[in-house]
Amino acid sequence: MQNIITSDNIIRLLLDGHETFSAMKRALTHAEHCINLEYFSFHDDETGRAVAGILMKRALHGVKVRMILDAAGSWRLGRKFIRKLEGSGVEFRRFSPFTFHRDHRKIITVDGVTGFLGGFNIGDIYLRQWRDTHLQIEGDAVRELDDIFAGMWKKSGGNYDVQCTWKDIECSGECVPVKISASGEGGNFRAVADEYIRVILSAHKRIWITTPYFAPDKKFMNALCNAAKNGVDARIIIPSWSNHPLVSWASQSYIEALIAGGVRVFTYREGFIHAKTMIADYHVASVGTANLDALSSGINYEVQAFVYSTRLVRELERVFVDDMGNCTEETAFARKKRPVIMRMKEVAGRLLSPIL
Repeated sequence: MQNIITSDNIIRLLLDGHETFSAMKRALTHAEHCINLEYFSFHDDETGRAVAGILMKRALHGVKVRMILDAAGSWRLGRKFIRKLEGSGVEFRRFSPFTFHRDHRKIITVDGVTGFLGGFNIGDIYLRQWRDTHLQIEGDAVRELDDIFAGMWKKSGGNYDVQCTWKDIECSGECVPVKISASGEGGNFRAVADEYIRVILSAHKRIWITTPYFAPDKKFMNALCNAAKNGVDARIIIPSWSNHPLVSWASQSYIEALIAGGVRVFTYREGFIHAKTMIADYHVASVGTANLDALSSGINYEVQAFVYSTRLVRELERVFVDDMGNCTEETAFARKKRPVIMRMKEVAGRLLSPIL
C-alpha cells in the first residue's frame, strides 16, 4: 500500500528531543487499543526507560503492544530489559542480526490514529546537542504506517492480528495529503531514494535538503546538480562533524562536485544535525528516516513522509534558514586550502562509502 497519497491528515512538526519525546509519551499514555513501535536504536537510559515504562503500563491495562528493534542498532539493549518488557505483556521482536539489511525506521502508531516518524531514535543522547526533525501525524497516513509495521512484524517472525480500530478524523485546520514511502517493501530498497529524485526532477524554484550522511549515488547527484544548472535554488545542509567519522569524510568529499554543479553547501557547526528533510518549491515537504547514502538508498528499511502542505513547507523553510545561521557556507576557494591529510581522509571515506 506504500506510495499511496492519503488526503485527511493533520501534521505537527517536532524539532527537538524534549518536544518529540513529550509528544510521544503523551500519545502512548492515552493508548486504548494498540501500540506499534519499530525502531533502529532504543537505549536503556532515562528516556528509554520512561518510554518502556509507559509501554509496560499500557500492556498491563490490556492494550496490545508490539515492539520491533533492529538487532544491530539496539545491540546494547540487554536481555534483562527485554524480559521485563515481555513480562508485562509487550510482544517483542528483534529484526534479524543475520542480514546485511538493517531496519533503520523510527515508527510509532497509537490506536491506528496517531503516528510518529522522523530522525529521532529513543535515548538521552537525543536531548543534548542533536538537531533533528520528527513528525506527528493524525489521520489516514497512520494506516500506511501500520501496514508497514505489519510487514516488518511478519518478517521478524510475528503473527500480526489487527487490534486497532481506525477512525476518520475531522480537520479543524488544514487537512493535508501525505504520501508514505517505505523502502524494502517487496524487496524494493530504492523506493525512498527514487521518490526523492522524482521530487527533485519536478521542482522549478527550489530544493532545500538537510541530511546527516551524504554519500549519494550518481543518479541522485546528477538530478540535484542538473536542477541547480537549470535555475533551481538548490541548497544542502550537512554536519561539519559526525558521530561516524568515515561517513563525515565521505560527505566532505562530495562538496566540490556539488559547488561545481551549482548547489550551495552549508556545514552545520552547532552540535550534530541529524534531520532528514527536504522542501521542494512551495508545496512539497519531506521528513523521515532516510539518509542520502548507499545504505539508505539501496540496503536499509526506511520510511519517509512526503507532505503536500504549504504550511509545513513554510515551517521547514524557517527551520532551514535558522539552521543556516549556524552553518558555514562552503566555497571552492576555501576547499582548495584544506590540509592534505583532510583530502586523504576524504578519499578514504569516499572509497568506503558504499559499505558505510
